[in-house]
Amino acid sequence: MLWIAVLYGLFGLAVGSFLNVCIHRLPRRESVVVPGSHCPACGHGIAPYDNIPVVSFLLLAGRCRHCSALISPRYPAVEMLTALAFYGCAARWGLSSPCFLNSLLLAAIMVLMFIDYDHQILPNAVTLPGTAAGVALSGFQDPAFYMDRVTYRLSALVSPGGGQSALPWAGALFGALVGAGTLFAVATLYELVRKRQGLGMGDVKMMAMVGAFLGWRLAILTIFVGSALGSLVGVFLMLFHGKSLQTKLAFGTFLGAATALTLFLGLSFLDWYAGSLPAAP
Repeated sequence: MLWIAVLYGLFGLAVGSFLNVCIHRLPRRESVVVPGSHCPACGHGIAPYDNIPVVSFLLLAGRCRHCSALISPRYPAVEMLTALAFYGCAARWGLSSPCFLNSLLLAAIMVLMFIDYDHQILPNAVTLPGTAAGVALSGFQDPAFYMDRVTYRLSALVSPGGGQSALPWAGALFGALVGAGTLFAVATLYELVRKRQGLGMGDVKMMAMVGAFLGWRLAILTIFVGSALGSLVGVFLMLFHGKSLQTKLAFGTFLGAATALTLFLGLSFLDWYAGSLPAAP
């Protein structure tokens, strides 16, 4: 099992290379397919032997072969983070449908995190198809994400006598609504109280995607964990970098980190917190 997870993690390196392309091009509204990989400084095409994840960066000493422009260390960092995420999915679920589905979620999250950090936007080109995929492919997800009392009752309502068959997509749809609705309510309340926008709709759409993949319980947990991470970073910046409460942080970046944490640890945390997961009625 370990060697399978390692091999799948190596596949994640290649996926991470493509994610770097998405992170760079999507905010600029450029195609992620054409033209091929090229140096953003000189525009010269990158040969396949210079496009090996992580390895090429090390061999080139972090510089373009043609113009010697510095290559951001973020490129190998994204590749290695993606490899780690894919390894984690394979180690947790084996080479099963939940492994592939959650790898897709983490790949989308990786793109959103870095784009939001750089540009404070969360592209619809990722969040909207991601939400649709989470609902449409929910039958391939780990059923543990949707196995709670509320979701069971909803599935029984939409499919009397066959609630079990409706459980995945009912859980995904309800998760998307709760994830987006919770954050939308928080954003609306903040704007009413503070008379200024605190969260963008991109964050709301991102949480719709997370809820579709992970269900309503982990969507809410993701919001809490993301808020806690953002608060910790905000306090650190105020104490050590002279920032103020008015400093704008990329909340999507914290939500992305929280999504990864809740994906792997969320159910265990809820089990510990509640004593046991709710059983079917």
